[in-house]
Amino acid sequence: MAKTTIVGSPLTPALLKELGAVESFPSTPANFNPVWEWVNTYRIWTCHGYRESGNQNAGFLRIRRVRDSDKTFKLNVHEEIHQTDAIVSVTNGTVICRNNALASPIRWNVSSRLLGGDGEDVPELLNINNGTPDEGMDEVTGDWCLFEAVQRLSPEKHTSLSFDLLEGMSLVKTKHRLSYCDVHSININNEDISLHRFVQFGSGILPTEYWLDSSHRLLIVTSMNKAYILDDQAEAIFARDVERAQQSYRKRVAQRKL
Repeated sequence: MAKTTIVGSPLTPALLKELGAVESFPSTPANFNPVWEWVNTYRIWTCHGYRESGNQNAGFLRIRRVRDSDKTFKLNVHEEIHQTDAIVSVTNGTVICRNNALASPIRWNVSSRLLGGDGEDVPELLNINNGTPDEGMDEVTGDWCLFEAVQRLSPEKHTSLSFDLLEGMSLVKTKHRLSYCDVHSININNEDISLHRFVQFGSGILPTEYWLDSSHRLLIVTSMNKAYILDDQAEAIFARDVERAQQSYRKRVAQRKL
């Protein structure tokens, strides 16, 4: 019988390294500045609760920050997640944000669709969400917006923000707080890297932790059994995994026709 060891604790950068999900991070450019324009691409990785099996790459998330004015900026978001068999969910979004501590959204356009096992669109499942915050929602942000906002926060113990969350820019979840906690060290390629940790608590979500390097670049986001890991190869890894799933799907379809 194969050995199965329960993980038994929430994900951290050190645990992700132990589980083989992290080997290295992309080098942060010397001139990286979170208030300028940048692109961060994250590999989405999930843990099914055991150290030896069931852990896998599930997709990728790409966020591009585009400067707009002194008061606003734009986030262009693209996410793809591998569902069962070879089905892929694809989300595209553009969010106009205030240049404040929360990157509060002013308006947004988000579309989501499914690709079948053959890679073709399933048009009847297309969903489009164009929106603005409800009147009176001043302290509000979105889950994608926090990937940007946390990079501009000072890693100090007194840093703490209260807000309502728009999950997926559609579902309101109230009474959230994002706070700076501490700094951890992880050894990557024989080099000790200091990671600053922010923690988010609130209704309707699992506790979420944001891990940033000394240049304020967001390297990892963890939430119980899921992690977003900064990885320049995330899209290529996903394309490879989907191609393998599609090959398996086409083989099964062909066998049914025999």
